[in-house]
Amino acid sequence: MANYLMLLKLNLLLLKDLDGTLLNPNGEISERTSTIIKKVLDKFPNLHFVITSSRERPAIKHIREALGILNRPNTESILLNGCIIYESSGKIIWQNTLPNEFVVKFHNILNSFSNDNYIYSCEDDAVLFNKNLEREAREDFQKKTILVDSHEYNKKVEAGEVKVNKICFLAANEKEGEEINSKVDVLVKKYDLAYAYSNNVFFEYMPHQTNKGTGIIQLIKILNISKDEVMAFGDGDNDLEFFESVGWPVAMGNACDALKPYAQLTTKSNAEDGVADMLERIFLREEQMN
Repeated sequence: MANYLMLLKLNLLLLKDLDGTLLNPNGEISERTSTIIKKVLDKFPNLHFVITSSRERPAIKHIREALGILNRPNTESILLNGCIIYESSGKIIWQNTLPNEFVVKFHNILNSFSNDNYIYSCEDDAVLFNKNLEREAREDFQKKTILVDSHEYNKKVEAGEVKVNKICFLAANEKEGEEINSKVDVLVKKYDLAYAYSNNVFFEYMPHQTNKGTGIIQLIKILNISKDEVMAFGDGDNDLEFFESVGWPVAMGNACDALKPYAQLTTKSNAEDGVADMLERIFLREEQMN
């Protein structure tokens, strides 16, 4: 069992991608989770509370509102799978972007398939080229969307007028996904990019050596703290780099079996307010005893 007095010296709490960790199975912040986090941050105003996500900043605004941290200092965000770090105010303090040459070549490959189901994440903006996908991104995922002509936007990329942090594309089926990926993969290797695939249908491409783990390392440097002062919660088998970057990785009760051996601590599942339960045990023990 961890020494709770030692854990009280933590300077940074990291919440990995919201689904499966901070959000309950209904995709919501429970009342208990909201209450506990607000109490902890009121009691420890210098504690940094950071959400890490693959999403853009506008897409997590409602989460920050539910937690009462929309205007709170020390609530940085590591977004787009580690591509960009924001201060509490929304100011960018670090970011990484894809090579424009890759983005242009990617567009040309997708254009040959007549497939416009892809998204360019450019800081706060989600740039899309398909009306249906744009509506879904805006209405279902609260993204700040921009619908443009892909060829015209590609000209701006080629001219260096815009920078792209991350690219996602959704294939119509596994066969199409495999065919497109086989062509894009050549470019990924050429530019040594980071990537993530899901079921040969959903693909994400990030800059060289960019992931949630490297984003955390950058923020730790910026805050001038050690990894032993950082606790992070996670649940997925893609969280290993995330866990390796902090001193106190915490696996959710619903975490996959492959991740749990890399955790220092384990808490309850997201259905049981596991994040709130751990934070309460560490930071609000005196209140529990009263």
